[in-house]
Amino acid sequence: MAQTTSGRKCIFCDLPYLTTHLIRHNLDVMHIDKNVFDNIFNTIMGIKGKSKDNLNARKDLAIICNRPELQVDERRPTVMPKVVYTLTKDQKRKVCEWVKCLRFPDGYTSNLSKCVDMTESRLHGMKNHDCHIFMQKLIPIAFWEMVPEHVWSALMEVSLMFQVLCSTTINIKKVQELEDSVAVIICNLEKVFPPTFFD
Repeated sequence: MAQTTSGRKCIFCDLPYLTTHLIRHNLDVMHIDKNVFDNIFNTIMGIKGKSKDNLNARKDLAIICNRPELQVDERRPTVMPKVVYTLTKDQKRKVCEWVKCLRFPDGYTSNLSKCVDMTESRLHGMKNHDCHIFMQKLIPIAFWEMVPEHVWSALMEVSLMFQVLCSTTINIKKVQELEDSVAVIICNLEKVFPPTFFD
């Protein structure tokens, strides 16, 4: 029976199929990769309804943490202040144009240009594998020089983390280094994004 370090039973133990798994702690990295990609991309691009940065999240900031640069002004309660991690309309358009022009070898990804919606400056209909490739290889390039250095370096660290986790050959030394640095990576993301980003 899998238990946490504090001795409490893990919620995964309640799953009916857990006893049949050979490796019980095995999680689907592709789905985790897609969820992290969706959070990052939709928040940076400011996609309405999909971004983790919304008015309710900003109002909760006063209660949850001390981030005055993100909090909503009480005199203008419906206006969210601009933050460093969201792109302007021109920058969003440039990212979408760049994705539309990308070409890959056959079978590397699906045709990403079909996933670009230029009218709303967003991506849609991406499969898990497309998000997986984008998260590991394209996120650092897509937002290079569009966001401040500290935001870009946090994105780069996350991208490299997934590259190590999903590599075809596991390098024990790199995994051990990653285990030591994952807390720092999360802290760097927490310095940038609002608490609702971390679901």
